[in-house]
Amino acid sequence: MNTRFIQKSFAAAAIVALAAVVPACGSDDNGSDAEETTTNAVGGAVDAIVDLAFVSALRNQYPDVAADMTDEEILSAAEDVCDDVRDGDDREDLIDSVRDSFESGDAEIDDARADQILNLLQSTGC
Repeated sequence: MNTRFIQKSFAAAAIVALAAVVPACGSDDNGSDAEETTTNAVGGAVDAIVDLAFVSALRNQYPDVAADMTDEEILSAAEDVCDDVRDGDDREDLIDSVRDSFESGDAEIDDARADQILNLLQSTGC
């Protein structure tokens, strides 16, 4: 198993565990600061897990596409495509965006693979 995967899994678990403890540290009588901190910590942990799930899925399903990319480059490419999704781009433009964002090295992405990667992105919260 990939050591980066294990490290990120432990980090995400630690964040979730910390989120359970943080409310006890609040200094506000009504607990609103502690609740906000907990919400932010849990949200960050969920984001990290979703990111990790996408990177792992891309590396497993499309190893040639991910081979020349770091995890950070994969997440940056994913965010570029997700921005286009949020902007309401049509499917053809999104497929072009996937191709532009994820093609690297020897990996060429045809329309069918770009569509599959787009579906993967959308299934992991894009």
